[in-house]
Amino acid sequence: MIAAFRGWKDTRNDPRKAICFGDDSPISAGDTTKVIEPADELSFDLAWHTDDVAIIDTYLVMHGQCPFWGKRRVLASLVVDESTRLAA
Repeated sequence: MIAAFRGWKDTRNDPRKAICFGDDSPISAGDTTKVIEPADELSFDLAWHTDDVAIIDTYLVMHGQCPFWGKRRVLASLVVDESTRLAA
């Protein structure tokens, strides 16, 4: 949500339409800012070094990404806790 609100623009995303409720009604910039401000206050940057690895439990914390220049390689793995999966 934060990335989209701040101008996440690519071939699939239009920042003017990126933030909305499930019924497609817009979320105001003021309401979005109320979410972004505490996230900015509580965030911090990691001092990355060559070959570092980050493991993030997205059930407990949000992750972010600052602008990046240069070459990088991103590897991701998604893990599902079967004990919390809802029955179909």
